[in-house]
Amino acid sequence: MKKQIGCIGCGNMGGAIRAGLARREALWEGWGLAAFSRTAARLAPLTELGVVACSSGAEVAAQSRYIVVAVKPYQMDAVLRELAPHLTADHVIISVAAGVGMAALRESVGRVCPVVRCMPNTPAKVGKGVFGLCFDDPSLTDEARRDIHALFAALGVCVELPETRFTAFSALIGAGPAYVFAMMQGLVQAGATLGFTWAQSREMVAALFEGSALMAAREASPLMQLRDDVCSPGGLTIAGVNALDRAGLAGLLVDAVLAADARGREMEQ
Repeated sequence: MKKQIGCIGCGNMGGAIRAGLARREALWEGWGLAAFSRTAARLAPLTELGVVACSSGAEVAAQSRYIVVAVKPYQMDAVLRELAPHLTADHVIISVAAGVGMAALRESVGRVCPVVRCMPNTPAKVGKGVFGLCFDDPSLTDEARRDIHALFAALGVCVELPETRFTAFSALIGAGPAYVFAMMQGLVQAGATLGFTWAQSREMVAALFEGSALMAAREASPLMQLRDDVCSPGGLTIAGVNALDRAGLAGLLVDAVLAADARGREMEQ
C-alpha cells in the first residue's frame, strides 16, 4: 500500500516543497503525492509532475498519512480545525507556518494526532533546501519520525531542533534566501553598471555564489581565511573588501537576522 504525502496550501513554500518532492519521487519508491489549494491554478504545474489534485482538505486527509499544511500563520488555526474531524491517530500534521507553536497546533487538531513543525526555505524547490524539524510531540512514533526526516532529506539538509530554537532558525535560514538574493542583485547591478548585459551578470553571479557556497561547505578553513586568500596585497580585491568593511556589511547582516528574530518572537505572542 502506498504511503501518501498530502499538502494543503500550494503557495510559494508549499508549492516549493510539493514540486521538490514530486521531482524526487523515484528516490523513495512506494510513496504517493496529493495536494489541495483553494487557488486551483496553483495545482496545475504540480499535476504535471504527477501530484494528485484533491478537491478539499478532507480528501487529502482521506488519502494521506502525512499532511504538510503550508498556509499563512493567521490561517493555520481555521484550516486545522476544519480538517480535524477528518483526522485519526495515524495521521501526522506537518506545519510550515512560522510563529505557530506546537501547543497551538495540537489544540487546533484537538490532540487527535501528532504534530510536527518544519521550517523550510525556498531552495527546497531545487533540492537544496535547509529544513528545521521539531519532533517534540511525545505521541510521534519512531517510524513517523524516520519517514518525515527521510522525506525532507530528499530535498536538502535536515536539522532536528527543539522548539525553543525555531524562531532563531527561521530568522537565519528560513529568511536566509531573501538576504542572499539581495546580495546577488547588488552584484548583478554592479555587473550591468560595468557594461555586462543583465543576463550575463545574472549567470555569472549565480555561478559565483554556487561555487563559493560549495567551497564554504567543503573547505575546513575559516571563512575569513577563504576571503583573505582572494585578496592580493595592494590589489583590486582588497580595495573592494575594504569598502564592504567600511560599510559594515557583516554587521548589517547580523542586524537583519536579529530584526527577523525579534519579529518572529512578536508573532509567537
